[in-house]
Amino acid sequence: MNRLSMFAAAAALASALSVTPAAALVVQHIATDAELLALLSDELFVAEGRIGDGAGAATFEIDLGGDTGAPATSAQYAWPNGGAVNWTLHYNNVTNLITFTVDTVVLQWTTPLSGFTDLFVRTRAVNADTEILVDDLVLDAENIGDASHAVADGLDILWIAGGALADGFTLTGTTTMSWGGAMPTQSRLAFQIKVGVTNTVPTEQSTWGKVKALYR
Repeated sequence: MNRLSMFAAAAALASALSVTPAAALVVQHIATDAELLALLSDELFVAEGRIGDGAGAATFEIDLGGDTGAPATSAQYAWPNGGAVNWTLHYNNVTNLITFTVDTVVLQWTTPLSGFTDLFVRTRAVNADTEILVDDLVLDAENIGDASHAVADGLDILWIAGGALADGFTLTGTTTMSWGGAMPTQSRLAFQIKVGVTNTVPTEQSTWGKVKALYR
């Protein structure tokens, strides 16, 4: 059984479990980019991993900055088909330095902004027979217990609120991109970690350690 099949089986099993909710972090899925835009009063920075052109010279596969359309820094990376890749996103609130490490690739950028309140882990798979899973999420040593998972023209956004992000944070996770047939290109298979400010608290607290039904 591959990693993505194991995730699907775990999701089905977890739906039947009852686990004590977390005291601090609030985790919830939202279904659309329009809903995300309505929640974010300010998107302050974003870290991205995308299929690109498979580490060719035409474009990039990893980026960091205030906007994915014009990132402050980027790098090439050959995402494996079906292989899990570890990454870390770290924010130093004293220096405002953001460090995004994917496998052995390190990107750094100093943001002029601060006061972060919320994280959004967005996954998008456009082409048929493609999917992307971002899981094993840990925020400042606290296991998130949920994942962002998009399949074949699907979108999923995991909203993480309640952490002391403005005081500095470290988020770690694992990304698995998979495709059948020809490799997709550009941002047709991608994930973003969006960090910003919202004026809203999630109304539904997810069950800790439970993989919720994911929106498509």
